[in-house]
Amino acid sequence: MKRALLLTYDYPPCRAPGAAVRSRKLAQYLPEFGWEVSVACRDEGLSANDERGSDVARIGTPVPPWLSYQLGAWAWAAKILPRVRTLLGESRFDLLYASCPPFPHALSAVRLAREAGLPLVVDFRDAWSLDPYLGGGPIKRLAKRSLCRRVYPPLERRVMESANAVVVCTPSMHAAYARLFPQAEQRLHLVTNGFDDVDFCDAVERPNRDRPLLLYCGRFSGIAERSPDLLLHALRTVVDTGGEFRFEILGDDSEALRRTIRRFGLMDSVRTCKPVPHAEAVRAMRGADILVVCQPPSRNEVTATAGKTYEYLRCGLPILALVPPGDNADLVRRYAPLHALVTTGKPAAVADAILKLFDAAQGATALTPNPEFLSNYNRRRIAERMAAIFDAVVKTTPQQTRK
Repeated sequence: MKRALLLTYDYPPCRAPGAAVRSRKLAQYLPEFGWEVSVACRDEGLSANDERGSDVARIGTPVPPWLSYQLGAWAWAAKILPRVRTLLGESRFDLLYASCPPFPHALSAVRLAREAGLPLVVDFRDAWSLDPYLGGGPIKRLAKRSLCRRVYPPLERRVMESANAVVVCTPSMHAAYARLFPQAEQRLHLVTNGFDDVDFCDAVERPNRDRPLLLYCGRFSGIAERSPDLLLHALRTVVDTGGEFRFEILGDDSEALRRTIRRFGLMDSVRTCKPVPHAEAVRAMRGADILVVCQPPSRNEVTATAGKTYEYLRCGLPILALVPPGDNADLVRRYAPLHALVTTGKPAAVADAILKLFDAAQGATALTPNPEFLSNYNRRRIAERMAAIFDAVVKTTPQQTRK
């Protein structure tokens, strides 16, 4: 059995469960394909009772993320160096694996891998300099645009040139980085996100309802350019035309979101809920009637795919997708048995799509997930692909003598 050391900012239990799912599931399933995984992650002071014996080293950050996410990430990347050096010195590892974002610890991983004579695999769950979203007010947008144009590219190039393999999780990221770094194209690999069948093994009944239940999992507030306004405006139109529904937002109970709901006069139809553990969120998805995914337009050729989309598709339920053309839209179009896909920013178009989906879902027979999707996007298959990358890297870059 070979061993990998995973460096990741977020790892369960944590306050950003969506960001941690990919790392946690890979650590869980990679042993089936010959790779044990130890983890070095950020310590958020939360209970770690659910780790089931995982080899996890939690390292605190001197700058709290709530004070500054970016500064917190850079401070953590610097702080992990001595601790990870100790971990690498105490045990034998065959490979160093860094999962991003945030991205600063990828630079730490480059340094640590070189010092230890280990091959390095870096996983870009999102794009770095090619971040499709700027977000925030004018000053924040200007600062982020400047960072993406001037600061991040040389740092990103260092990672791309140093890593033995770079993994990206969407086709548009793969195509964009292959164009940006043609010399690294052979070391660039696509490994998507997916779903875990374990989360779907028990039976969940959906009760007969007098009005359909729409469910959105995740946050709106504080996430790049993701805004609930288009969706809520459309739902207000649905109400005004006599449509009835319940809409639950699971994972965002912020005052900013509640204030927006009040502005549209939807307090009787829309309910907000605090974040819940991942397994509980999946169970809530399975009990809904229609699942909702929202993604803002991209500023470049990279289009993000919401991680929840894969679990939505595994549920086999109707999907309302308010997403730009690109990877997320392609997934829904190809694999959702029943869906309404809206790629424009007009509330009237969204309202019309919602009403048509209500009618189609009411008259639909039992839906089942797409068989091709079930085969290609389950977490075991994804771990198998990642293990194959690890094996190839180790085979082609034999471990050097440690310094």
